[in-house]
Amino acid sequence: MNKKILILPGWMTKLELEGDYPNLSIQSGKLNVGAEDESLIGFSLGALVALRDWNGKGKLILINPPLPRRSIFTWLFNWVRYILAEGLFRKQQKFTKNPFKYVLEIAQCVKLLRIDFSKRLSSIPKEKLIMIRGKKDNFFCDDRAVQFVRAKGFQVIEVKNCGHNWCEALEKEISKFIN
Repeated sequence: MNKKILILPGWMTKLELEGDYPNLSIQSGKLNVGAEDESLIGFSLGALVALRDWNGKGKLILINPPLPRRSIFTWLFNWVRYILAEGLFRKQQKFTKNPFKYVLEIAQCVKLLRIDFSKRLSSIPKEKLIMIRGKKDNFFCDDRAVQFVRAKGFQVIEVKNCGHNWCEALEKEISKFIN
């Protein structure tokens, strides 16, 4: 049986899904993708990990990826705006409570955000990548990100009534690709 993987941002330690998906394996931390994997799904910063480490097999699905590369100050400003608008903590998303680990993971996030993924995207066949975006994500996967990905020739699916945080509407859209 092929398995599908959902990669999460390094500082997020757990995600509780609304539905039951027997072919979905949730993984965080270092990516371990084998040849048997059918699809690689990355959410938020995890989308950058998925984009960086994807082995070229199966589909690559990016959910609310923080693209294109921007200055760290821009990302910090957007992060503050995001916290004020959507908040960090949701029922389905659990974060580390270890302050030392949190600081280390933020450093890894900054490192990921500094990578320019333009060349990587240009090397991916158009039929292999799909981006799903919460239409109300005005912080990380904003209109600029949509234009950037579409300019590379990839399909972008926008989910109404959804922002950057994980929500049931995003999960329903993703379930079309994992069932």
